Amino acid sequence: MIVEICSTSLKSIKNAALAGADRIELCSGLEFGGITPSAGLVENAVNSNLLDIHCLIRPRPGHFIFSEDEKKIIEKDIRFALEAGCRGVVVGSLTSDFKLDIPTLKYWKQISGDMYLTFHRAFDVVINPNESIQQLIDLGFDCILSSGQQEKAVDGLDKLNLWNKQFGNDILIMPGSGINGSNCKLFQSSGFNAIHLS
Repeated sequence: MIVEICSTSLKSIKNAALAGADRIELCSGLEFGGITPSAGLVENAVNSNLLDIHCLIRPRPGHFIFSEDEKKIIEKDIRFALEAGCRGVVVGSLTSDFKLDIPTLKYWKQISGDMYLTFHRAFDVVINPNESIQQLIDLGFDCILSSGQQEKAVDGLDKLNLWNKQFGNDILIMPGSGINGSNCKLFQSSGFNAIHLS
């Protein structure tokens, strides 16, 4: 099972590597739910050569309905992550009616090169998750980070299980939020191939 660790510093990345983690979601501002890390942190994380770096691209806290100006910032950050050598990026964008912003996501896919694409927890507020999962598969996304549309992944386990059984061969369903040493085996025994924790 892939263990992805959410990290905000080089020290955290080093600790994750020592503990046997598989990859890093790099971000800043965990107290805000995570925002885009600085260019310096991204470059140093990649150059540490410890673990694959998947960079969160989110220009501000709050909702996931982005203005055109914010989308331009996200585009520049995706391009920077690619140039810096990140293995992947973690993105998400919704419309005002809480559906996937398909044209924007399609464009981000086009400019991301061969980076691994994860759709972040904006997924947990979409109104039609099954339709959205199929759309993300069709767009070429590799992974969905989700708590099963609950605050904690343990509480959303039934939905996560259903999605994993129905779509898991086509896209990685990665539970995240509230996963720790005391409950991680529950997700492993449920058949998930990855978990996300900090």
